[in-house]
Amino acid sequence: MRIARLLAVAVGVCGLAAGVAAAPGSVAARPAATGPAGSSVAVSLPGPAALAGLADVTVRPGVQHVGRAQASPPTTADCEKAYKVACYSPAQIRQAYHLPAVYAGGVTGQGTTIVIVDSFGSPTIRTDLGTFDRAFGLPAPPSLTIIHPAGAIPAYDPNSTDMVGWAGETTLDVEWAHAVAPGARILLVETPVSETEGTQGFPQIVAAEQYVLRHHLGDVISQSFSATEQTFPSKASVQALRAAYQLAAQDHVTVLAASGVSCRQQVLHFAGVRAIHPAVLLRSLLD
Repeated sequence: MRIARLLAVAVGVCGLAAGVAAAPGSVAARPAATGPAGSSVAVSLPGPAALAGLADVTVRPGVQHVGRAQASPPTTADCEKAYKVACYSPAQIRQAYHLPAVYAGGVTGQGTTIVIVDSFGSPTIRTDLGTFDRAFGLPAPPSLTIIHPAGAIPAYDPNSTDMVGWAGETTLDVEWAHAVAPGARILLVETPVSETEGTQGFPQIVAAEQYVLRHHLGDVISQSFSATEQTFPSKASVQALRAAYQLAAQDHVTVLAASGVSCRQQVLHFAGVRAIHPAVLLRSLLD
C-alpha cells in the first residue's frame, strides 16, 4: 500500500477520537483507552452473560450528540466540566501525534485525494466543514467533491435516528480527515443504503468504491464503519464483498477501516462484541 505524500491518520468513532457534535464546530473526544496526554478512561466491561446473543445487536454510527450552540469551540476543561468527557482541538491532536514536524517536512496531503465513504452522507456537510475551519482557523481544503455512484441518496429525514447518525458520522469523518491532512482534496462518496450489520449496505459501498477505483479518483479510501463478525451468515458472504479491496491492492490504493475495537460508549451500551470488516480480511483473502 502507499500514501503518496499524504499524511492519513484514521480518526474514527472508536479509534483515535470520538466525535462530539457541539455546535458550531466539532472537536475530538478522548479516545477510549489513552488520550494525547497519556490519560486513560476506566471502562467496566460487561461479563459473558451480558454479551450473550449480541450477534443480533444493530450498531449505529457512534457519534454522540451533546452540547449547545456557543460562540467558540469548547476547551478540554469545558467539556470535562459540562459533559464529563474530554475534547480536543485540531491543534491538540496534531501536537499529540507530532504532526507539526511532518508538515514542516512538506507532507500535508497536497496533491492527493482522501476518499471518505459513508451511508447517506450529510446534507449540511459543506456548511459544517466551513464552520469547523473558521472555528479552528484552518484553511479550506483544495476541494470537497460529493458523488453518489451507487445510486441516488434518499431524502434526508431529520426524524430518522439512522440518517441523523450517519450525518454526524459524515461530518466527523470529513472534518477530521481535513484537520489531519489539510492539503488533501476530499472526495465524499455517499451510498443510498445504511450499513448496519451483516451484509446490509455493503454491496452499495463496494460498488461505489469500485467506481472510485476504476476511475482513479483517490489515493486513500477511509471507511469509518464496521460490522459484527457474527452477523455475516458465512465466509462466502464476506468473500463476495472483496472486489473493491482486490482493485485497491492492484492499484496500490490504501484502504483504512474501523478496527472493531469497542469504544467506551459502545461498551456501555453492550455492543462490545468482536467485530470485523471485510477490509480487515484483505490480506488473508488475497493470499
